[in-house]
Amino acid sequence: MHPPAVVSGDGPGQGTSVRLCRDPDSPAPDRLRSLRAFHLRAEDGAPVARVVTEQALGSRLSGRPAVYHVLDPHGAPLGRITLRRRRAFRWGRERWTVEPVAGPALQEYQGRLVWWALWWPVGFPVYLLLLVWALLAGDGDGFGPPRSVIWRDTSRRAHLVFRAVAEDYRLLSHEVDPRLINALIALHQSYDCPERAGTWGWYGR
Repeated sequence: MHPPAVVSGDGPGQGTSVRLCRDPDSPAPDRLRSLRAFHLRAEDGAPVARVVTEQALGSRLSGRPAVYHVLDPHGAPLGRITLRRRRAFRWGRERWTVEPVAGPALQEYQGRLVWWALWWPVGFPVYLLLLVWALLAGDGDGFGPPRSVIWRDTSRRAHLVFRAVAEDYRLLSHEVDPRLINALIALHQSYDCPERAGTWGWYGR
């Protein structure tokens, strides 16, 4: 329910949050269209970065990804963030890719393979039972498919981790522009937000 923050054990400026402000003319929350437009501001109100949509998600059949540009306060590009969802009738996982103007490119799939291997034969049937029970009881299910993500560079070194159980983000390196990292977290949390934050997370407010 609060603006996402990069969490780290040490390092200057880590553990602080940024304010997320939807643009006045930003698109309404719509997961199917995937349009996003918002600003990131420091705690003192100073502009940090802006995120705009270059390309909206295509249908599950087309497999066209959503592409977002991250700009600095003067409009200069900081990088590009791409969300690619699993295509219909095919095996696969949701994938997030970060391409900085300067620094290593990062990408990773949602959930680890071992947990997905357990999810389909074991977790999914249990999820369906809990979903039916939740509908009958009028309560949330609190259970779902694997959600954790570890963003890695081409050498497979981890830079950012989203821990689904704790609902937090842990920064493991400082090689990627922190403005781009915060933009990634803001985008990610607008799609995969804590249950208590509502369907659209912070972007729906």
